[in-house]
Amino acid sequence: MSGHSKWATIHRDKESNDSKRGALFTKYAHAITIAAKSHEEYKLRLAVDKAKSINMPKENIKRAIDRATGVDAAALEEVRFEGFLSGGVAVMIDGLTDSKLRFAQEVRTILEKSGGTLGSMGSVSYIFTPEPNYTVEITDPEIQAKIEAVLDKLDSLEDVSKISTNYA
Repeated sequence: MSGHSKWATIHRDKESNDSKRGALFTKYAHAITIAAKSHEEYKLRLAVDKAKSINMPKENIKRAIDRATGVDAAALEEVRFEGFLSGGVAVMIDGLTDSKLRFAQEVRTILEKSGGTLGSMGSVSYIFTPEPNYTVEITDPEIQAKIEAVLDKLDSLEDVSKISTNYA
């Protein structure tokens, strides 16, 4: 039973689905942009195939490729931020952005609001070479929920391309 207006129910469902679909499109567009910028054809082909598998329009794919290889290509920078989350969990955030300072502030804000810190370069990278050397197991469900929430917030940032953590 939809209540007063069936269209209102459909509209809310459509809005929710469209926002999820848009987030996926953004994520795959970034993957395509990074692959195109790296000039490695197999990575680009793999990223385009993944985008096509979720029915991403050709115009969006072309725009993502042009973003890396076109006139605005020089404006994009690959960045890496390192830090710690609550419970001593190390996190490394890779991204591709047109504004390094804005992206750094977004990441810093998310980490500090959750009780984490943004570290200096090299502060956690030794943990991830080549695979995580050790993992942190958190048994407190409250801290686990907090860590998962922070990772979701970081993943929702449009400039983030990869998040690595030693959280088990």
